[in-house]
Amino acid sequence: MKYNDISYVDKLDKLQEVYEFSTKLAEAIGVSRRSLPNWRDKPESIKPEHRLDIDVLYCKHFLVPEWDKPKQTFKPVLLPDDMSGNESLFMPFLRRLSYGTIEIETDMAKADFDKVIDEQRLPRNMDRQTFHEAMNTFFTHKLIWQKIIEHDEKYPINEESIKSLHSDFMRGVYENAGFYSKKMRVMGRLDGVHTTLPEDIPDEMNRWVYKSSEAATLEDIARAHAYFISIHPFGDGNGRVGRALVMVQCLMARLMPPVFDGENRAMYYAAMEHAMAHGRYAPLTRLFYEAAQRGL
Repeated sequence: MKYNDISYVDKLDKLQEVYEFSTKLAEAIGVSRRSLPNWRDKPESIKPEHRLDIDVLYCKHFLVPEWDKPKQTFKPVLLPDDMSGNESLFMPFLRRLSYGTIEIETDMAKADFDKVIDEQRLPRNMDRQTFHEAMNTFFTHKLIWQKIIEHDEKYPINEESIKSLHSDFMRGVYENAGFYSKKMRVMGRLDGVHTTLPEDIPDEMNRWVYKSSEAATLEDIARAHAYFISIHPFGDGNGRVGRALVMVQCLMARLMPPVFDGENRAMYYAAMEHAMAHGRYAPLTRLFYEAAQRGL
């Protein structure tokens, strides 16, 4: 993504044009006003979480409007024929996809992720929850690939299979794995978006399955993903389950699943917020196509 090539000082200067006062820009990032001049003097002192906040704001104000063009058409990104039976092609892809979905939500280092997958035992510098997150994610994605591609079986998308996916991802990580949340949930970095009320989750998920489970183009899959994330049916792990459903729908349609990771994470958040808050899906759809090309 081109925003990764822009310095944080330049991003802050551009954002300052949007936010009239430094106090408003600092508030949008979630820091004190004194942080801004300090960052301009020493950009290397900006913490990773604040770099992400700056990136999301930059994408929201500059890239999303640029991408928000209706009636865009994109050439389908098909799953390569030689990929399905070639372990040297699909295994690196599965590892990349799996680490990417973890990287979006955690601070896990790539080296630690690789060590877990290669050695399948708890590294000394890692707690058990982090270990389970890595193992669960990789093997859940691998099972999806095996079922749909290697064994040519249909992957049913219904409420029970979605709950099972959540259980697969969050076993040993979250105590209510496999069950809809009974509490209010928050969206994290997505502003102006409210999750479904706990008592309405079963009905809304039933509606999601009816309307979205058969999505078979990247445009429809992108819309279905935004819809699922807006419901936010689980207490934790919604992003992982939602992106796994994207993988399932793409593979069922023999499309290349998009790869989301630290490289396009800020645009992922910004485009998702734009879709859910304003009902405008062009930026999210374009991101899905570009992320699918990355998978190749």
